[in-house]
Amino acid sequence: KKWDKMSSRKELAGVRIDICSLREALHKIEHYIQEDGLHAVEAVSMKTVVTAGEEEEVRQCLEDIDLVIPSDKEILMELGVTSHKWLEEAREHRFASEALRNIARDRHSIYLLTDTRAQMDELCSFLDHTYGDVARICGDAVWEECEEDTEQIVNEINAVAPHLLLVMLPTPQQEIFLAQHRKMLNVRLWFGVGTENTFTEKKKKTAGLCKRLLARRKMKRQIQSYEAEGEEKVN
Repeated sequence: KKWDKMSSRKELAGVRIDICSLREALHKIEHYIQEDGLHAVEAVSMKTVVTAGEEEEVRQCLEDIDLVIPSDKEILMELGVTSHKWLEEAREHRFASEALRNIARDRHSIYLLTDTRAQMDELCSFLDHTYGDVARICGDAVWEECEEDTEQIVNEINAVAPHLLLVMLPTPQQEIFLAQHRKMLNVRLWFGVGTENTFTEKKKKTAGLCKRLLARRKMKRQIQSYEAEGEEKVN
């Protein structure tokens, strides 16, 4: 596939990240959803990078995912990406919204999994307002209402066998759920978007800025710690 030649895989604090244009990423999504077997895609936040640096199970899960796309422009900046267009696309979470637009347009079935009922309501409102009747929602589950009965959630998903499983769970819950149940899930595409700065919500300027500054500081500390450990091993 010609888009594979243009993409690159990088590492940030030991965490694998895929760097590619929005167009390339959407091509890959289109390819995955047409293939048999489960492919996994995740849009990772700064919090995900920090958690993966601290927890081996999360880091390994990201290593096994087919496509790991940064959902925060700060991750791209740390990796040396300077393209204003790419940084703006990450800031606006265009990857998630455009991927869903294409999936809805192609009439692929979608199953929703969120952490809370409030998140599910917000997600359904967003999907209805943005894609209307075009989005084929075939089922949904709320983690807190299932009392963390993951077997029940997996059974309900498999009963409808959706093309897309859209997952909005916090890190590391999201990655651990995938790692533990990937072989059991009867879906074409796992799409993890997390709960950090999601595409469904309008940014709250002041509170959002403070939260992002704190997240970036934590990520920078994680990077420095990883690099220091690497230097110690070399010496």
